[in-house]
Amino acid sequence: MAFKKVATGWQVDIRPEGRGGKRVRKTFPKLQQAKQWEAEQKSKAYSGEWKAPTKDKRRLSDLVKTWHDLHGHTLKDADNRLHALKVLCEKLNNPIAKEFTAEDFLEYRRWRLTQKVKNSNRLVSANTVNHDHMYLSAVFNKLIKFGNWKLENPLKGVSKLRIDERDLTYLEKDQIRALLEALKKSRNPNVLAMSKICLATGARWGEAEKLNAEQIRHNKVHFVGTKNSKSRAVPISEELAVEILSGRAERGRLFRGAGSEEAFERAVKRAGLTLPHGQLTHILRHTFASHYMINDGNILKLKYILGHASLDMTIRYAKLAPAHLADAVSKNPLATL
Repeated sequence: MAFKKVATGWQVDIRPEGRGGKRVRKTFPKLQQAKQWEAEQKSKAYSGEWKAPTKDKRRLSDLVKTWHDLHGHTLKDADNRLHALKVLCEKLNNPIAKEFTAEDFLEYRRWRLTQKVKNSNRLVSANTVNHDHMYLSAVFNKLIKFGNWKLENPLKGVSKLRIDERDLTYLEKDQIRALLEALKKSRNPNVLAMSKICLATGARWGEAEKLNAEQIRHNKVHFVGTKNSKSRAVPISEELAVEILSGRAERGRLFRGAGSEEAFERAVKRAGLTLPHGQLTHILRHTFASHYMINDGNILKLKYILGHASLDMTIRYAKLAPAHLADAVSKNPLATL
């Protein structure tokens, strides 16, 4: 008999490859789960994809360590990624990796969405949980590619949570003026220049913060060591180039010292601006991209300026272009009555 009732549930006892093949036994809480697993094993055996279970006793944290040693250490955010994965393993109770299932992750995901962010009353967002999903799935995919993991990725068939696209948030011209006035009053010697670089080029705050003097030449800002590792050069006015370089070192780091992000936050409050959660300095990048398209900029050029890896990341700004869907005004039924 293929199925047997045992103390812990239902045991499947089969030879997927036939009488002379490897015998496999596995126990499930429910009979339906046992039958589904049996059908999957037989289907894989029929198609030649079945592999006998291994005696791999590694836990999830062991796979994370192996992934980090083989690949993860090469990532720009290696330390943060490793920390996030270690925390995730703890939250999942660090199971034996080969026993970890999609259902285990879905249970974790359901629980995680009910938890509050540390030191906050906000619930953990779907986006955060999707990052957990992406990070863990990447561990299995890489180890499979390297031949270090012989089984399937348990998250292979799990879809990420659907997230509603946020409305674009950016500063209007009067808000930009108010912010610049507030920044001029800051005691921090760098925050105004850094903010202007972000507003003029769409740079990330970190990209502006680590600029060297040599990266501003011929009225262009040359960004290197970026998030996607690709360099780019964005033109700026001669007036802004002079302002940025004036009174600063001719070589090496332009903006020395700390506290620029805190100074920016104080300036935002002085300007009377209310920004969405998580969009402090990043609002400058959104503001550049939004005004670029409002002023009828080219979406493909914007992709390059922002340093986006794909157009999918840039296309959200297209709706701000003056001509975007403009013919809806003249081609709707009311206009043709």
